[in-house]
This record gives sequence, C-alpha cells and structure tokens, in this order.
Amino acid sequence: MAEIVFGMCVPHSGMLGQAPEDWLTNGERDRNNPKLWYRNRTWTYPELEAERKDEGFEALLTIEERTARSKRCTAALAEMKAAYDRANVDVVIIMGKDQKEIFVEMTPSIAIYSGAEIYNGPPQRAVYAPDHDVTYPGHPELAQHLLVSLQADGFDLTDLMTWPDNVWMKPLPEKPVVPHAYGFVYRQIMGDAVPPNVPILMNTFYEPTQPSMKRSLHFGKALVDAVKAWKSDARVAIIASGGLTHFVCDPDLDKVFIDALGSYDFDTLEGIDNRSYQSGTSEVKLYCSVLVAMQESNTQMTLVDYVPCLRTAAGTGEGMGFMYWSPAGA
Repeated sequence: MAEIVFGMCVPHSGMLGQAPEDWLTNGERDRNNPKLWYRNRTWTYPELEAERKDEGFEALLTIEERTARSKRCTAALAEMKAAYDRANVDVVIIMGKDQKEIFVEMTPSIAIYSGAEIYNGPPQRAVYAPDHDVTYPGHPELAQHLLVSLQADGFDLTDLMTWPDNVWMKPLPEKPVVPHAYGFVYRQIMGDAVPPNVPILMNTFYEPTQPSMKRSLHFGKALVDAVKAWKSDARVAIIASGGLTHFVCDPDLDKVFIDALGSYDFDTLEGIDNRSYQSGTSEVKLYCSVLVAMQESNTQMTLVDYVPCLRTAAGTGEGMGFMYWSPAGA
C-alpha cells in the first residue's frame, strides 16, 4: 500500500520571483480590474481603496517594508524546499489549477494529467521555469489508478492525456509549457529535480464549474482513499499550489484559514460563504486534499511564515502562506 508521507501548501505568486522594487508595477493590473473580489462581493479599485482607506496600507508599501517582506518569503521558500527534500518522496501529486493558460475554450471541473511527459522552459518566467527546455516525468500508472478510483467514488473527471498549448507563452514554444501553478513547484520546491508526478487541475477560478468547498473536501477524502488503495510501496507527497487571499489581500480572512488548517477545522472551511472562495482566494480549496491526508496521521501543521505582500493602497496583493505537514517517523 502506498503511504502519504508529506503534505505542503505553497503560494505561487509571480511576486515571489520579482525584486521588491518591482512589486508596485503589478498594481496597475488591479487598478484596471473592475471586479476585485473582497468580502463576498466585487469592487472597482476606487471603491475598494475608499472602503479600506483607514487600514494603513500606504505604510506597508515603502521599499523598506517590501524588501523586508520579500526576504521573509525567500527564507520561507528555502525552508519549504528543505522540508520537501527531507521527506524523500518517490511520487508527488500536485493540486493546482489552470488560469486560462491551456483551457481556453473549455473549463473542466477536475482534470487529471495522465501523460508520461511534462514540459517546462522558455519563454516562461524564471520563477516558474529554468532558462532551457526540460522534460519532467509524469506517472501514467498512478494517474490511471486515480481516474478509475475517483470515478468509482462519484467524481466525473477529465482525462488530460496531452498538454494543450499554453497561450500565455509568447511566442508559443515547440512543446507546451506546463501552467504556472505546477512550474512554481517544480522550480522553487523541487529545484528542477522533479520525481514522477501527477498534476491534478481543479477549476477553482471560473464559474459555473467550480467545485464547492464541501465537494473539494469530499474530493480530498476520495483522493486519499485512492492513494492508499494503490498497489505500490511508494512514498507519496501531496502538494497544493496556490493561495492564500488574492488578488485582494485580507489578513483577517487568512488568519481564519490558517487557524482552520492548523486544527483540521473542516466545519469552518465549509461554513465560509462561497463568495469568499473566488478569484485567487479560491485556491484554498486545493488545500483540502493535503488537509484530509494529514489528518489521518494526526500530523501537526508547521506554519513556516505568513507574509501579506501588498502592491497598492487598497491592499491588493497576496497573502503568502507557507505551511507543510511531515508525519513523525514517515
């Protein structure tokens, strides 16, 4: 029986690959976004800035503050990578999502990549890929096992057998570059020494095919059951790529998430209004599979750091949460 020996939840923001001097340039995107999700509704940028004018964000936008927070993120990523390395895993399941990079004219609710090869490299940004073409190993055997097991458990899935072109890449490379949620893990956590892995793409972002938090928790349980039923002695890690709150950073809501994750408080996660699980914050749903897996071993979460990284006076940016679970004796 395969054993889940490690879990991790890690952000994949492009800000993590930028110099702090450049963070504020991202704010232009937010100022031009007419639908910034915050507190169960959408706001225009002027509305949001007026609503949050008393929260003191200007003081957090100085170059000194940005530099300090960037250094904390860099240190946290190094600790996360070290924890992953110590786990000595054979196979990794990566929970992520597509952001209209490869699924342009369709939005599968849940897809599992079952191919043998995963491509990365230019022209992807350096935070997500090396400066040369690379091919990483998929794990078709485990992917097929998961597809069959999860279908039997009531989940209708998309079998993604080959990667579509990644339309974010200009010009298009010869081979399709993997979406950034996965590239970040390969580059920053695995250091490009990528073991056989199965990318799972859950549409948390785009209505109307988003699984609810309740459904995401059910998926996590079914995924863990499927891994345990796999006839292998492999050491398996589950890594969720994404979160916490963005593109409007909400430290209060992030604290609720972190406290719930640290105490296996599924009721709190499920009880949060679904309107709070929109835009980038929706990626918290990806954490469910990690949480369910680690609950079975009663493993305590290690919160490496939580760093709100801001880029405008309205508090847009991202709550960077770095956390992992490593069962004793695993």
